[in-house]
Amino acid sequence: MATDPVSRYDEDIIKGARDLDNWARSLQVYLEICTHCGVCSQVCHVYQSNPDRRASPAKRSDLLRGLYHSQATPLGRLLKRYRLTESDFNNWALDFYKCSGCRRCAQYCPLGIDNSVITRKARAILHALGKSPQKLVATQNLIDTFSNDLGMTYEAFLDAVAFLEQEIREEKGVEVKIPIDQEADLLFVPPGSDLMTGAETLMGCALFFHAAGLRWTMSSKAFDGSNYGLFTGDEAYTRRKNKILYDACIELKVKTLVMGECGHAYRVAKRLMPFFWGTLPFHVVSIFTLAEEYIRKGAIRLDPSANPMLVTYHDPCNYTRSCGLVEEPRAVLKACVENFVEMTPNRYENWCCGGGGGLAVLDGREGLSAMNGSFHDYRVHIGGKKKLEQVKRTGAKYLAAPCANCKRQLGLLMQYHGMDVQVGGIFDLLGNAAILNH
Repeated sequence: MATDPVSRYDEDIIKGARDLDNWARSLQVYLEICTHCGVCSQVCHVYQSNPDRRASPAKRSDLLRGLYHSQATPLGRLLKRYRLTESDFNNWALDFYKCSGCRRCAQYCPLGIDNSVITRKARAILHALGKSPQKLVATQNLIDTFSNDLGMTYEAFLDAVAFLEQEIREEKGVEVKIPIDQEADLLFVPPGSDLMTGAETLMGCALFFHAAGLRWTMSSKAFDGSNYGLFTGDEAYTRRKNKILYDACIELKVKTLVMGECGHAYRVAKRLMPFFWGTLPFHVVSIFTLAEEYIRKGAIRLDPSANPMLVTYHDPCNYTRSCGLVEEPRAVLKACVENFVEMTPNRYENWCCGGGGGLAVLDGREGLSAMNGSFHDYRVHIGGKKKLEQVKRTGAKYLAAPCANCKRQLGLLMQYHGMDVQVGGIFDLLGNAAILNH
């Protein structure tokens, strides 16, 4: 490792390493007990697609492990031998942004080490040093002006909702209102990108609420559930964005916060909201949990013949390994289609789409110069290789991917490789299958 320090980084670097003392004990344990057995490499989609030493989860984690032992342990502080330069941290950025944070390594590690936790801490240090990808930083910056990651104004939000209502009226011949800023039992928060590129998904969600007779609303202040702080490791941003959802629930006096089709948005709301704000005066659920209940009770009618094509299902990593949301999306999907086929492997052993950890939005030609390529090339040739193989084996014509980032990654993957496979959400299919009372 280089020995000449970059003085302007030293203070932030040392602080970042010593902050590990204040992090969860699990992270410290992960940094201390790895035996380098190699199991994580064998189950990592990145390493399997590009068996390079730097792609090994354990070897990648060694970058932070070395910094931890040098600055957060008494012996390391005494020896003072581990110093890092700007060039070193540029390489950190390349390595830690190749990890999608899918947590598959933790599923198989004999010691239970979750390298995604190490990745997130390393990204937090990189963020403090100004080394996060600029696309992620620019997206985060929009929140302080617009309260959403889209840069969407209040007027633009109202226009988007009016468009959805009109589309439902024209396609279904029924008047379905999307309530805004009303006191209700349920506050529905989708990923904001669905307002721009996922109209079919949002229409399906609105049709479900309507058919089930639920008292629901959306918020003009909190209509974007995505939270890029999970990707950059920027905890201050994660809390700030999450607070918008919390405040909206309190203002509208809802009993339940319902998160739309987005794995990381659901994970932040379900797992981190109680961590940030303590005991919540409302419940947090996925729309799949709610829909599965109403379908099981026979409260809504569906015609699966409306979706006759062969359909397969991609398990978003944040739903499965991070939140245990596995069977509910399948139950909803199977009620909406005639022909369903599973990928192999699936559920907790699924392969990542290749766009997790924020990679799905890094689609420019910048970023991975050390690989002689780009984020775009990395996503279609390495990150998504294992998932592409899975999809091909199913022969499916529709790939249900209930997560905004997964949809974006898989859509690119199918298009780039010339696959005749439509990528969409589960509620797109529910919208097709819903039988409504006119």
